[in-house]
This record gives sequence, C-alpha cells and structure tokens, in this order.
Amino acid sequence: MNIRDIAGFIHRHYKLSVFMIGAALLIMVFLFGADKKEKHVDASTYNVKYFKCITIEADDTLWSIAEENMSEEYSSINDYIDEVKSINALVGDKIYSGATLVVPYYAAPVEQALAN
Repeated sequence: MNIRDIAGFIHRHYKLSVFMIGAALLIMVFLFGADKKEKHVDASTYNVKYFKCITIEADDTLWSIAEENMSEEYSSINDYIDEVKSINALVGDKIYSGATLVVPYYAAPVEQALAN
C-alpha cells in the first residue's frame, strides 16, 4: 500500500463520514423539529391583556400592586413589576401615595365575557 492508496482511503472515508453526520443532523432536525408546529389556541381558553389606571394608596408598593394584579401569564412577579415600571416610565421602585399608575392585567376577551 503506497501513500496514494492511503490518501484515497482517507478521502473516501472522510466524504462518507461527512455525509453520515449530515444525514444524522437532518434526521434529528426532522424528529425534534416536527413537534414545534404552531399550536392554535381555542378562543374560549385564552385571556387578553388589558390596562387600567389605579390610584396608589399609602401602603402600596410595586410588589403589593403586582400581587394584586398579575396572573399566570407572567413568568415571575419581577417580570410584572418590570412591565409596570416600563409602562409608567419609572426609573426606580419608589411610588407615591395619590399618584396614578397604569397596570396591565389579563382577562377573558370582552366578546367571550358577554357571551357567558
């Protein structure tokens, strides 16, 4: 066996291994990506985001407001507080009694609520 035979052998196996790896990747994408199809939500099972204005009471904090208004659509209370701060252009966590805040909340769509 000379050097050319060895080089040819390596080259053929290299092409085969690249082909096999590519095929394996395609199969994995097909198998694991097939489950990522868009799921349609039944109109009767989803909530819509609304906004309301609230007046801050003496003992209110962003945390207490979040506990009162947030729902399962938020992954954490901090996410809800961050959204309230963003909506109201708050830089810090300080809020003042008598001031008004716009807060988000989720509820059934109006047309669904009227139908029930």
